[in-house]
This record gives sequence, C-alpha cells and structure tokens, in this order.
Amino acid sequence: MNKQNLIILTVALSSLVLGVSVYLSQRYDFSSVQGDTYQWHALNHKTVVVNYFAEWCAPCLKEVPELNAFNQWVNTQPNVEFFAVSYDDLPEQELDRIIQQYNMKFPVVGDTGVGFPLEKPQYLPATFILHQGDTSKPLLGEQTLDSLIQAVELFTK
Repeated sequence: MNKQNLIILTVALSSLVLGVSVYLSQRYDFSSVQGDTYQWHALNHKTVVVNYFAEWCAPCLKEVPELNAFNQWVNTQPNVEFFAVSYDDLPEQELDRIIQQYNMKFPVVGDTGVGFPLEKPQYLPATFILHQGDTSKPLLGEQTLDSLIQAVELFTK
C-alpha cells in the first residue's frame, strides 16, 4: 500500500468515526411536545421529577397551577428537571391543545420512547422522583408546590 492510499484510508476512517460520534451525541431518548429533546444519560447527574397526568383526571387538572409553580422553582435549580407525561397515547396536536387549554407551563412528554425508566402508574395523578439511579415511591394524588419541593429535598438527602 502506497503512502497516498494510506492517507486516504486514514482520513476515511477518521471521518467515519467522527460521523458516528456526532450522530450518537445528537440522538435523543424522548422529546417534549414543546420540541425539546432529552437524553437519559445527560440527566443522570440530576434529580428528575416526572408527573403522570391525563385530561380525564380531574385531580390532574386541578394540580396544574401547582405544577406551574413547581416548574418555576425547578428553573432556579441547576440539578433538577421536571416533566409531565401524558398517561394516554395522544397525537402531538391533541397534547398541544391540552397544554394550551389548561395553561401548562412545563415540559409535556407524549411519547416516552424506548428505555424510559418508569412504567405507567395504576393511579393518577402520580409523581415520581429519580435521583442517582433510585426511584421514589409514587406521590399519589394532587401535589402542591410545597409538597413537591419537600419530596425532592427528602429524597435527595
């Protein structure tokens, strides 16, 4: 093999490795209806709060203002993320309508994709806290800003 072919082969292999690395870094595990994408491995260093809801669940809708307030608190915490997950498999347009109608000001996930670390709960509303590989027992029923902050603080001690 001459020197020119060796250089071409080296450049080709380097380009392939770089392309695969870029592709893998841009993949995501799930996305919000609002268009943000997330990778679970990037959330490993954070505390993640997941609230399951459904439009037909009156307590779920009643707690939306508290979840909005909690999301504002989360936005001041560098190591906490919050997502609401639709219990029902709904098209994105339907979820967007629900978000607008009920004034949800937090990320809403419709399709959790493969590898989502939580199963759908049996009861709603249900909120889970994930921290350093551990998952809390579900917080069942309506939550308040104070109950959510307290639960995060207790679970992450």
